Amino acid sequence: MHDSRPATRRRRWRQSAVRLIALTATLESALVAAAPPNADSPELNWPCHQILVGRLSLAAVWSGPSIEGLAWRNDQDVADIVARLAARRIPLEDAERAIDEFAQSRGASKTKKLVSVFAGLFETLNDERTQVIDGLLRYGAKQRELAAKIRAKNALPREGLGKESPHASKQDAETVARDLEWDLRVFEERHQSLTYVCETPALIEQRLFALARVIQRNLE
Repeated sequence: MHDSRPATRRRRWRQSAVRLIALTATLESALVAAAPPNADSPELNWPCHQILVGRLSLAAVWSGPSIEGLAWRNDQDVADIVARLAARRIPLEDAERAIDEFAQSRGASKTKKLVSVFAGLFETLNDERTQVIDGLLRYGAKQRELAAKIRAKNALPREGLGKESPHASKQDAETVARDLEWDLRVFEERHQSLTYVCETPALIEQRLFALARVIQRNLE
């Protein structure tokens, strides 16, 4: 009776190779596009199509009074509203309305309080954005490592398509195929979650811009 398992394994390896190429194309093109001339730079692992921008520049989001040296955490009213405004689960419209209400209730101390609120928002959201970027860089490094591992496992099947290795048992070949399928599944699941996460730094940046605009409007 003809044993169809070798042909099945070869077909599985071919399919795996095709899936690997499709799954890594986007990641690797993004890494190459974002990579700086220095190949040792951590930015080489940036996995998103968006241009990598590190910490935000204060001048890019704020044209109001200086926030240098403001101890905003020492003011409980300010610290409380900063925590509320920075939370992305709070709709932006609600956050903007909260700023207006805060400004209207502060009387003569309005300017000082609002500038402190912005100082807290700038620090909090900038730090949060940096944490997300660091996570994406770690993600990119892991995906590169996993892609290299998968390619290495695919190397023998690609080089030996149409024949079986005389040094490998059928059980060994099945184990390689199972491991390869598992790695591909992990790679694909990670890849599918990438789109939303890559948008997160921009969403944080947009929130900071919008809230800064409302704060400055209330300073006028």
